Amino acid sequence: MKKELGLFVTLLTMGAFAGCNNQQEPETSQASSAETTATSMVESTQTQASSQSETSQSSTSSSQAASRDSSNTNSTADIYAQIQAAFPDLVLPKDIPLASGKVLNAATAGSQSDASILYYGLDKQLPLNDKALNEETPIAAFQSKDYQSADEAAAAVNVTADDGGQAVDLGYGITGHMQGAAGSSYLSWQEGNWSLTVRAVNQEEQDPVPVAKEVVAYLEEAMLPAPEVGQITIDMGKNDHTATTVVWQQEKTLRTVQHQDARSALKMAVSMNQ
Repeated sequence: MKKELGLFVTLLTMGAFAGCNNQQEPETSQASSAETTATSMVESTQTQASSQSETSQSSTSSSQAASRDSSNTNSTADIYAQIQAAFPDLVLPKDIPLASGKVLNAATAGSQSDASILYYGLDKQLPLNDKALNEETPIAAFQSKDYQSADEAAAAVNVTADDGGQAVDLGYGITGHMQGAAGSSYLSWQEGNWSLTVRAVNQEEQDPVPVAKEVVAYLEEAMLPAPEVGQITIDMGKNDHTATTVVWQQEKTLRTVQHQDARSALKMAVSMNQ
């Protein structure tokens, strides 16, 4: 009887342990599943945060770029206003073409009757007439000078057009004339009261014809100021701000525009007719 009772207790105890083990197995499975879910949520959150950060950085970069462009535009407009304030009674160029990404800077000198302006395309904005501009290279210039008489102003234009030499068809019914002298080729033609000349350097195998045709085509669409006498000189042998000079007389006043690029010089002059 005691043996049977002992056997019963033993079986009862083993059954209890078995029951405990069977209850613990689902708990272990649930914990593992919870850990997997938590890890997945963390990874998802990190991915979203990273994506949001990249989006935020991209948005910030775009905003900064737009801000810089806006700042450059505002700075350029401000410089134009300051120059006009220095010479309130003068007609000034309203368009100074710049290389991409550059900001307009300027230095002025003289008075209403004899005004000079140098223009610079720089990476940053400096105050008008900043001394640091003395160390920079100008890209363009403008001058307005009053003479004692209209004849004096006309003589100062220094017209160089010549209808001698080989005839060249420049298009739009315009004929130019080309001749050589001292290692250079000069192509000249007339448009209204404007005389135009393109100088090419023979040693550098420069051809003035394509440049002249480009100018003629541009002036079919754009209108220069109407001068009593005017001269446009494009020197292909130069690369500074005096490479192209547009000079014209209106009564007693002589106006001169210069730019290192031919079309840009023409655009400056055309902007004074608007």
